[in-house]
Amino acid sequence: MKETQKIINTEIEPKGKFKRLLKFYLLPFWRDEEFLAKEYELGKIKSKRKLFSRLYTPLTIIGVLLLLFIAICAVYASWLTPYSIYDLNARPGTDPFAFPSAEHPLGTTVLGWDIYGRLIYGCRTALTAGLQAITISVIGGIIIGVISAYFGGKIDSIIMRIFDILIAFPTLILVLVFVNLYGSDLSNILTVYGVLGIPSYARLVRSSVLQVKENLYVNAAKTSGSDNFRIMFSHILPNAISPLIASVFSAIGFTILGISALAFLGFSDSSIIDWGTDINVGRTRLFTKPWISLWPGIFVGITVLGFMLVGDGIRDAFDPKSKK
Repeated sequence: MKETQKIINTEIEPKGKFKRLLKFYLLPFWRDEEFLAKEYELGKIKSKRKLFSRLYTPLTIIGVLLLLFIAICAVYASWLTPYSIYDLNARPGTDPFAFPSAEHPLGTTVLGWDIYGRLIYGCRTALTAGLQAITISVIGGIIIGVISAYFGGKIDSIIMRIFDILIAFPTLILVLVFVNLYGSDLSNILTVYGVLGIPSYARLVRSSVLQVKENLYVNAAKTSGSDNFRIMFSHILPNAISPLIASVFSAIGFTILGISALAFLGFSDSSIIDWGTDINVGRTRLFTKPWISLWPGIFVGITVLGFMLVGDGIRDAFDPKSKK
């Protein structure tokens, strides 16, 4: 409101002000540079306000709060629990499968590790793993998708056919194959997840670039002598990136869910703390001591739900028609 009022109250050149105002509002074909500049600034502010107002939905706010909770746990893990990573992952405890108590608020695992502490440190693993895998997918997808759509022809056909073959196989099955071949080290798992996510992002970017590259300003850039790299990544990509932003958050949630599923199946890095391993450990005592698997499952659900809600909110903000 203050920005709008500031623009409105800006001094307009007094010479012929009233006459110019009448022409501006009554004659559609008449243009005044000063008034048009002010109208443009007001339009930008109004557009930004509409975007942010569409983000202020109850579900999006809930998603942000859930992610904020997980992020606080990840950042301040050493303050929120008296145990270190070594105490929770390397040194066996003295009281396995203990019931909740003052010393262990949520009980302990089969090796006597504090469940509460492992939940807190698991937040750090989940966020780090999800962001690293998605970074590989997004960067690779953007580069390949833009090149494929911009040049078209045989290059586009070859790239898309290869990606069609990769997408035809379930991601989890391919990850299991590569993990068996190269080991269950966390870096290997994240690299495989990131690379297998490239086809989806490349197809998404390609569809946007195919629309944007037909605009007049792209042809003008070609006519002016701009090189292909500049046209692709300076003129086309910034105007085709919005669908990608909306999908990134949802993809992070699915990646965290997939990594937890791998850990549940026994394909995890033993040097880190993750929720999937704790769910797997507690499945043998699911009826007698359900909290061992229950709490890690709740944290997986909170994290995935938070990313999904934020992703849906951003998608609706950038493309209100999709909500209808």
